[in-house]
Amino acid sequence: MSLLDAAERFASIDRSQVLLDGKHCLHTQDQSSDCAACYTICPVEAITVGKPPMLDTEKCESCLACLPACPVGAYRADDDTADLLTCTTHLEDQPVELVCGLHPQPEIGTNSEAIGIQIHGCLAGLGSGTYLNLSALGLKHITLRTDACSACKWHALRPQIQQQAEKANRFLSAWERGDTLCWVNEIETPVERPLWNAKNPPLSRRDLFRMMAKQGQVSLARAMENGVTALKRQPGRDRLRLKSAVSHLPPPSALQTASLQEFGFATLTVSTACTACGACAKACPTEALRFEKNEEELTYALSFAAQNCINCDLCERVCLPNAITLEHAPDFEQVFSAKEPVVVESGSLVRCERCKSWMAAREGVKRCALCEYRRSHPFGSVVIPRKVVKEPRP
Repeated sequence: MSLLDAAERFASIDRSQVLLDGKHCLHTQDQSSDCAACYTICPVEAITVGKPPMLDTEKCESCLACLPACPVGAYRADDDTADLLTCTTHLEDQPVELVCGLHPQPEIGTNSEAIGIQIHGCLAGLGSGTYLNLSALGLKHITLRTDACSACKWHALRPQIQQQAEKANRFLSAWERGDTLCWVNEIETPVERPLWNAKNPPLSRRDLFRMMAKQGQVSLARAMENGVTALKRQPGRDRLRLKSAVSHLPPPSALQTASLQEFGFATLTVSTACTACGACAKACPTEALRFEKNEEELTYALSFAAQNCINCDLCERVCLPNAITLEHAPDFEQVFSAKEPVVVESGSLVRCERCKSWMAAREGVKRCALCEYRRSHPFGSVVIPRKVVKEPRP
């Protein structure tokens, strides 16, 4: 195959087609998981219940709503976030109206001073993290056009669009920007205003000079998307974008004690019952927990990054000595005030006298937790407690 043929074949690939990587799905890593984020949000029921769920690519219409919904980034496709961030370098403090790819009248808007930007998927495919990044880049007024949702084949996603905007506003309240986003379900007085395509915004000579003067912002927009679609254990793209926005916003000025419960965060504490087995870190699907041991110095350390935690409870359930306690409703300060990761438990290592594996040195303790369990239950086995699984959508 020639280079030209290869280039043409690569160009023909629809990179907006949604693909499911089952190995990264939370259900693959935790068979007792009750996560239903993807198949409850899909407007065409292309995702069916399973461990992991099954994606019917023939039925999928690439609305992209599953991308920000998945807490571990198991669904992959190209969305419009990177293009939207780049579009901000063309703006001069104008308000923005975001329009989906199926809107019948994208050129009509609510404000003649605004710039309309059309994406190719549904607005539900952007997620709260995208809106936070747009705010971090300087957008002060963002209107989401949901006035055509009732007649759209993806109409079931309108509540999701509004929930994403509400969550973004509540989060931005910490910077006194809680009115950044709004949505419009009905246009009383439609007006004409410019319309841009997110992938191909207009570029005049004046734009070129302005972009040259804003190279720092262009670089920032690109940096915000670095690592969002990386193939490794990490939180989903919406969480990664939220983290990116926080890192590029100034220190928050208010609501340091506001709860982050609805954002899926958790914090944890580890008691001295920890045996240094490292099972929690091995089980963690986002590497929020990391376990390191130094066999030369005979020490260990368990570190925790709250911003990566998705509140799945798996670490707490695999901990045999019940050393982990989770806080499911942390406030803003608990999650974002400390430089991460934070060492939550550390100590010295010794060998288990029976299996010779490393374990935490504790006075009077000579066997690891597993060997102690087998000694007390010679015919039993350790079973990870199951969560009470919610009934899936029929």
